[in-house]
Amino acid sequence: MPVILFVLVSFILSIHQQVRSQSSTCTLTEPDILGPYWLDGAPKKTDDLCDNLPTFDVLILTGRIVDFDSKCKRGIKNVNLDVWQANYNGVYSSGRSSNDWFCRGVLHSDDNGYFKIFTLFPGRYDDGGYRPAHIHFNITASGYPQLITQLYFEKDVYLAPFDSCEQCHSDSESLITSVRHVHDIKTFEGNWQIVLSKKFHPRIVTKTSLSRGSYIDVKQHTMPNHDRTSSREHNTMKFRQG
Repeated sequence: MPVILFVLVSFILSIHQQVRSQSSTCTLTEPDILGPYWLDGAPKKTDDLCDNLPTFDVLILTGRIVDFDSKCKRGIKNVNLDVWQANYNGVYSSGRSSNDWFCRGVLHSDDNGYFKIFTLFPGRYDDGGYRPAHIHFNITASGYPQLITQLYFEKDVYLAPFDSCEQCHSDSESLITSVRHVHDIKTFEGNWQIVLSKKFHPRIVTKTSLSRGSYIDVKQHTMPNHDRTSSREHNTMKFRQG
């Protein structure tokens, strides 16, 4: 191959690779179902989502909320992040008292769109089949459509098609992040980019927007005193190898 042609081909391949890389990192964050456990009135928090964190399976989640129409270069400031999740045993708080809001809170992004959440690695729960570990987000930003979604974790053995929630999107690449141990084996660290667009209006799935008999209507079981010890083995870190 002539040198000039080789250089031209290499340049084209390089540009193509850059375009692919940009498109793969700047993808709209997909919506996901609300689920039965969202509660209005969650307390405002800085970065600690769960009170009295254990000394094991702590999760430090950092990320940035960016604008899709700026090719994900511009962060979105002061975004409301209403976040809720199950505790290690797969139980959600009920909000029935001022002391029963564990692992729930409203946080905000900074002026450049960055956020940081200290929490615990969410437990799985049995709904006739296990859901993968996940964290719920209700995201609102001035001038942007509301986004309700869920965050999942790479290599979880219960990601779709093994997710007990058929309507959930646990196979969406935009909703899956990887975690790793950085400073010690008791702490997981991960990063997640949330991409919003003023032009894109995601479908918001609520408790009443699915037909009766669906996952949302049937699985109403916020039971803070429910004994899930029999399923504890499923809440150890089970991930696919490789």
